[in-house]
Amino acid sequence: MRYVCLALLLLSGTASAQTSAPLFNVLNYGARADGAANDAAAIQKAIDACARSGGGVVQLPAGNYVSGTLVLKTNVTLHLAPGATLWGSKKIDDYDPPHLIYAREAENIALEGGGTINGNGEAYWDSSFRPHERRPSPLIEFVKCRNVRIQDLSIRNAPGWTIHPLDCDGVKIRGISIVNHLRGPNTDGIDPDSSRNVAISDSYIEAGDDCIVLKTTGRGGGPARPCENVTVTNCTLVSDDAALKLGTESHGDFRHCLFSNCVISASRVGIAFYAKDGGTFEGISFSNITIDTRITHRESVVWPIFIDLEKRNEDWRQSRIRDVSFSDIVIHSKGRVLVGGMPDHPLENITFRNILMRVTGFEQVEKVAKPRGSSRVRPAGREIDYASVPAAFIFANVRGLNLRGIRVIWDTAAPPQERHAIYAARVEDLRIAEFSGRQAAPEGKLAVIGLDATKNVFITGSRAEAGAGVFVGLRGVGKDDVVLAGNDLKRARREVKQGATHVHLP
Repeated sequence: MRYVCLALLLLSGTASAQTSAPLFNVLNYGARADGAANDAAAIQKAIDACARSGGGVVQLPAGNYVSGTLVLKTNVTLHLAPGATLWGSKKIDDYDPPHLIYAREAENIALEGGGTINGNGEAYWDSSFRPHERRPSPLIEFVKCRNVRIQDLSIRNAPGWTIHPLDCDGVKIRGISIVNHLRGPNTDGIDPDSSRNVAISDSYIEAGDDCIVLKTTGRGGGPARPCENVTVTNCTLVSDDAALKLGTESHGDFRHCLFSNCVISASRVGIAFYAKDGGTFEGISFSNITIDTRITHRESVVWPIFIDLEKRNEDWRQSRIRDVSFSDIVIHSKGRVLVGGMPDHPLENITFRNILMRVTGFEQVEKVAKPRGSSRVRPAGREIDYASVPAAFIFANVRGLNLRGIRVIWDTAAPPQERHAIYAARVEDLRIAEFSGRQAAPEGKLAVIGLDATKNVFITGSRAEAGAGVFVGLRGVGKDDVVLAGNDLKRARREVKQGATHVHLP
């Protein structure tokens, strides 16, 4: 009996602790929750009263609340109860600043509760999905805030970016769902921008642009701070653009970021890097991820993984990408993996480990150009654009490339086309271990592994599958630059041959 009493006492103490924060019911401040009246003034009164009292919980009981801008303040939690929906006003004049929920230089703030936020995004573009000139975007923006929590909410129909933490420290986003129109312009899901110590987990995001995208825009004033110490885990992502992305805005650095245990489904691009504005991308890891790409209304070419380094303008600082790893990833795609640096600024120390790529079709690759991420960039020459190369994996301008446990399976009923499994151009220090596969066309013209102007190559523990023609094709590569050791190549018609690679180098 003593233990039962003790347990009851502990439970009662927990419940007491959970309800000890002062509560501010917006209905007591004049909110009508009828879906017609604008309740912004009443909700803001409750927030202000809560902040003046030292903090607490502002409650929105079940109902429909129409609102313009709400400014969240230090130590205030905005709690949307199950059955409560906060509707963004369709009138742009109701937003000042142009966000539904906004905070600046606040601490210990939260959005929670099991309710819904609906941005009424369709009111801000026309029937052809062209955005109106003025719209409330981002829907939720926190600037220079500390200890931010967004949890257990449904967010729908953002008119632009959905959640934008800018120059924040300590952001936790967990257990939310974001569903935006897949053709809604710029309807990103979550955009951590020059923010630190960010954790995003256990969420579902469906976006008309990027689902989760790290940026360093420099909008916070002064030099762009880094985006660092970011974890993304246990998320399901559907994107009309890129599911997981870093850039294009890259005025500051990106470092110490980990993405794991995610499902990327029906997205045009799975994982993307766009390094254009001088920031350094380093210490980035992707693991335990499945990627399934699809063709969308935007373009007919898909990219399960895309990494691109280039300058936006000639006189801008040069970005760097180094120490990036991909491990335990399964890809189902008609597209190709493209990883490219610049001849005078190669990518550094890139690792792909335990990657299964099941190629489910053949895209047309002739005259295909790489995605640029922005129209405001200098023209790309052939030396930095390898998007037309016929290969499942394309690597160009890399120093230190480690490929271990890569398997390519050509799984399509369509007639086979000429494709390398792996193509590497201008790569220095290439290690391939435990690779398994063949070229797409059995005993085709292109080698399983095509090497152009590549140095210091070591291939070991790899296996040519049935139908392999030439296993390694060389162009501009001396035989002394390639070492094969401990491989099972008995199914290949020929181990090494000069030629048998796609002609691309200018």
